[in-house]
Amino acid sequence: MSLYCGIACRRKSFWSYRLLSTYVTKSRYLFELKEDDDACKKAQQTGAFYLFHSLAPLLQKSEHQYQAPQHSLLELERLLAKFGQDTQRIEDSVLIGCSEQHEAWFALDLGLNSSSSINASLQKQEMETELKGSFMELRKALFQLNTKDASLLSTAQALLRWHDGHQFCSRSGQPTKKNMAGSKRVCPSNKIIYYPQMAPVVITLVSDGTRCLLARQSSFPKGMYSALAGFCDIGKEFRAYTDDWRTQKLNNSRYFFALLPQCLEY
Repeated sequence: MSLYCGIACRRKSFWSYRLLSTYVTKSRYLFELKEDDDACKKAQQTGAFYLFHSLAPLLQKSEHQYQAPQHSLLELERLLAKFGQDTQRIEDSVLIGCSEQHEAWFALDLGLNSSSSINASLQKQEMETELKGSFMELRKALFQLNTKDASLLSTAQALLRWHDGHQFCSRSGQPTKKNMAGSKRVCPSNKIIYYPQMAPVVITLVSDGTRCLLARQSSFPKGMYSALAGFCDIGKEFRAYTDDWRTQKLNNSRYFFALLPQCLEY
């Protein structure tokens, strides 16, 4: 028995070490790409690209689920050439992750105008026809994506939105320049470095033991409900924030108490 337990513990330790080792290796590789523009550009040669149009990801319907197609650098260059676009536009892409085999993943928005790009945005309908997919609002498709795609597309959308809204230096007013990975922007005139901002968010499930408080907005897809969530004010404790939101929502007719199994039937 003791021998069996010893073998089981060693196997568990081996797999735990392997998972940790893989995570550390990936983290170091991504850090290298973020800090070294040449390494990042080289990674694009063998990497994969996810496409967006005005912050909406390109998705393809597969039975009851959506899939986010990947495109190689060569495919992307051919696509841009077909629509009369300069391949320099690829430099507007952002790094969003990598596989265990160190295949780098990037996201590129073809519908946003960049201060560093001489190309105008591409027509959405023409792109959808060519790519055999649809540019869809991420929130509406989120629960019909697999975990990997949902996480990657959420990261990509947040980064692309940040770059779109921070193309100029807040002090000098001059255009800022992103690094190859898109992990930061630098003002050439005063060397100020800007990093993507993080906003603290809280989500909480209010329950009386048998019922939970759920909410929905008119923009939600049919059948979609959510626990109470929102952004936190600077310096405010999470508990105080939760109490305030609970009070507000209970006095709002758009929210309701319901038995969780019943909610799932709607």
